[in-house]
Amino acid sequence: MAKKYLVTSALPYINNIPHLGNFIPLLRSDIYTRILKLQGENVLYICATDESGTRTEIEAEKKQMNEEQYCKIMHKKIKDILDWFNIEVDYFGRTSSESNHELTKEIFLDLHKQGYICEKEIALLYCPNCKRYLPDSYVEGTCPFCKQPGAKGDQCDSCSKFINPEELIDPKCKLCGEKPLIKKDRHLFLDLPKFSAKLQKYIEENKNFRGIEKNLPLAWIKDGLEPRCISRNLKWGVKIPLDGYEDKVFYVWFDAPIGYIAATKDYCDKNNLNYKDYWQNKDTDIIHFMGKDNVPFHTIIWPAELMSNKKWNLPSRIYSNEFLNYEKGKFSKSNNHGVFCDDVLKLKYNSDTWRFYLSSVLPEGKDSDFEWHEFMEKINNELIANYANFAYRIISIAKRFGQITALDETGLTKEEKEIAEKIKENIDNYFSQNIKGNLKESLRNALNIGSLGNQYFQKNKPWELIKDESKKTEANHVLWFSFCILLNTSVLLHPFIPTKTKESIKQIDLEFNPNNALKSKIPLMIKKNIVLTEAKPLFAKIQDDDIKELKKRF
Repeated sequence: MAKKYLVTSALPYINNIPHLGNFIPLLRSDIYTRILKLQGENVLYICATDESGTRTEIEAEKKQMNEEQYCKIMHKKIKDILDWFNIEVDYFGRTSSESNHELTKEIFLDLHKQGYICEKEIALLYCPNCKRYLPDSYVEGTCPFCKQPGAKGDQCDSCSKFINPEELIDPKCKLCGEKPLIKKDRHLFLDLPKFSAKLQKYIEENKNFRGIEKNLPLAWIKDGLEPRCISRNLKWGVKIPLDGYEDKVFYVWFDAPIGYIAATKDYCDKNNLNYKDYWQNKDTDIIHFMGKDNVPFHTIIWPAELMSNKKWNLPSRIYSNEFLNYEKGKFSKSNNHGVFCDDVLKLKYNSDTWRFYLSSVLPEGKDSDFEWHEFMEKINNELIANYANFAYRIISIAKRFGQITALDETGLTKEEKEIAEKIKENIDNYFSQNIKGNLKESLRNALNIGSLGNQYFQKNKPWELIKDESKKTEANHVLWFSFCILLNTSVLLHPFIPTKTKESIKQIDLEFNPNNALKSKIPLMIKKNIVLTEAKPLFAKIQDDDIKELKKRF
């Protein structure tokens, strides 16, 4: 059976609209998937809204709705944002779906049957003022390990250690600031120590894991894993199918990743396919994109859940990103600091402008910053100067020349053969960097080809050649090869700026299939006469005054 790829993004949580930092895994998944599709690969991109947990109950209560109503509204809002940004997810599901409830119970019962579930009485934090058990993210205190403040009740962002809520030093309810009480209750645990050897073997033998995705889980395994609580005192969520636990639901991090499988199943059911071909066929690569704070769950808890039954594929690649900050600080809705995705929809810049800038500052190896002046510089001096102006200049001059006759690549000059070889090198590197998750490098390779085109065009001066009737053949040759370079640049930039690249290719009357555009011989050569439509600028330059206003506004 032919190789398949299943790509997932971290599931957006429905307690709030994501900010641009939260948006990064969604964008990276989309670009990665589109680049694979350029090669003609069989790839499916799956995502969903993460809808379980106390935060859902709290937000629904604030808005005087039931949880189902609230989740439905937020699911649509987030899907509308994805559509506006042109995130081409094949299926955008919900973790509250019937299929996710069924699969979560199935996987839990497999774990229980094989002795991977244990029961313990534990101490829980209960807020006497709010009259509710506090979820992990609604209790905050000092980390018992690194002593840093601001640790949550499940994990410390400073040292990345797992934490049990009762271990926090000086805990406080994040809703009201009250010191919580400790109450005893019986709960279910995933017996992670029983998976230690399997997890270590899985991580060490996976050659695709690197950096934090490899080193962090191996360090935890070395320190000794502890059982992880997977039940919660909530009404909203996936009910636990076990006697004595009818009043509890699964911990959000237990059922959320199973949502990847459930969304795949829902997609396949709608398209007369079998989801097991993706999740139980060993020829499928399961690829996860996420923020670095999600790595612990995807390298320890999630693989352990799948190990309950040998039928499930384990993740083959995990690409985490560092944090995108805002102007040297954190995004904060309450402090009106930073740009949130619903803000973007109200501004005058199109989705490709945002996609390009965010792609150019992806925090892949280290934290990066969203900065308004850099936003202007990247758009004006890279996107427009390198690509949009190149396209506009060629088309404008070619319009004055008339129809461009297609030529044969055997007639390339020495200079053009060298350029064609450099284009091929950049395309090869573009693909190899993508499969490693280095999307900023892939973008750089696409822009390198644009730079080659600009240099060639400037050196050969077709605007002068078209004035001399005796140089008409030479002018046609230069314009044709310039269009070939533009075509290669447009195709490679398509995963990053899909709308405007299609527009550019359409202006030169060429057909473009984004599902196998680069499966054939590279670099691409234009083999039909070029009949031009009207030359239109693809992007407008950003002005200083616009940036000053945006810095004030956000």
